[in-house]
Amino acid sequence: MLSAITILIIFFLSVQVFPVAIGFNSHKNLNITILGVAILPISQVLLFWLGIKLGSTFMHLMDGFKSVVFLFGFLLIGIRMLMELFPIRKGERSLELSKLKYIIFSAIAQGANTFLAGLLLFYVQFNSVLIFGLLFSVTLLFSIVGAMLVPKKLTLALASLFYALGGIVMIISSIYISFFIF
Repeated sequence: MLSAITILIIFFLSVQVFPVAIGFNSHKNLNITILGVAILPISQVLLFWLGIKLGSTFMHLMDGFKSVVFLFGFLLIGIRMLMELFPIRKGERSLELSKLKYIIFSAIAQGANTFLAGLLLFYVQFNSVLIFGLLFSVTLLFSIVGAMLVPKKLTLALASLFYALGGIVMIISSIYISFFIF
């Protein structure tokens, strides 16, 4: 059960790149779009890996109250995802990214939740190859699909729906793991 929840968490962490990828204008500059589609999954995996490495450095000091740390950490991720629903739906989170530096900054900003999740998933035993492969492949898939879409009302509503589901999954999984697993 814990493996399934971890896979769900990773899946919805990958969804975060969807509004950014919608901002790639693949019709104007194909090279920037391809580069952006490549940068998004690499940054997600890199920030997740950095979170795990930082977690292995000091999270063992909080073993006594790991359920509280896990609960509040994933609650914050879930609440943050739910707070971004309306800006995404209005199109405020989907920018036209035409320069490489904007794409890199957007990728790092989207990876903040992934970094925190990597930090907190120190407490969960998982298959590293599977999780990193899943994170990379699903993020790449959402990046490609988002880059092919035009930022319209329907696509932005779809992105906000993914964020809503992700926020709910993060909140429910944090409560379940904190109270019933740890």
